[in-house]
Amino acid sequence: MKAVIFDLDGVITDTAEYHYLAWKHTAEQIGIEIDRSFNERLKGIDREQSLDTILIHGGAAGKYRDAEKQEIMRRKNQYYQQLIQNLTPHDLLPGIAGLFAGLKRENVSIALASSSRNAPAILERLGVMDEFQAVVDPALLARGKPDPEIFLTAAALLGVPPLECAAIEDAKAGIAAIKSAGMFAVGVGDESSMRGADLSVRSTNELTFELLKEGWQRCCCIREEK
Repeated sequence: MKAVIFDLDGVITDTAEYHYLAWKHTAEQIGIEIDRSFNERLKGIDREQSLDTILIHGGAAGKYRDAEKQEIMRRKNQYYQQLIQNLTPHDLLPGIAGLFAGLKRENVSIALASSSRNAPAILERLGVMDEFQAVVDPALLARGKPDPEIFLTAAALLGVPPLECAAIEDAKAGIAAIKSAGMFAVGVGDESSMRGADLSVRSTNELTFELLKEGWQRCCCIREEK
C-alpha cells in the first residue's frame, strides 16, 4: 500500500448536513420538496447528477434548459458556501488526524478524490490541506462516481499504480468507483450499505494505519490464493 485516497464528505468531515440544507433550500425555490430520506440518494454523486435526481423526483425532468440548470446549481453552491463558513479544525471527523499522522509516519502518499468543487476551501478551513500530495479537480473530469475516473486520476497525480492504492468512501457510488479502479476499498458506515468494500468500519474513529495494513494484507493473501 503506497497511497491512500480519501473521499471528503462523511470521511474527513461531515458536510452532508450542509449539502442537504442547501439542496432542500434550492429545491423549495423551484417548487420541489425533498426530505432526509431522499437525500440519501444524493450521497456520493456530483452536483449535476444531484440536480437531475431532484428534478426527476419532482416531476420536472426536461423542464429546464442547460443554462437554467446551471443557474440553479450556482444558487445551491452559493448557499452551501455560506453554510461552510462555520467549519473549523474541530470539524475534522474522529480518528482522521491520527490516520493522517500514521500514513505520514509510514511514508504513504495521500490524495483527495471528492466530487465537491469546494473541497480545497474545506480542507483549508479544516487545517489539513498540507496533508495532501494531490487533490483531484472534479471540474476537469468527464464522468462522476460510480465511474472510477476520479480515483484513477488521483493515483496518476500521485504516480502510484491503482493496485497499490487504498481508497476510503462512505457512499455506495464511491465504493463501486474504487472497485472499478482496481483499488482496495474501505467503507465507512452501516455494513449493509458498504457491501462490496474490502474493509468496512462503522465510524472513522476506527480507522488506523494498522487496521488498513491488516485489511490490505488479508486481501492480498486472498488474491494470491486465487
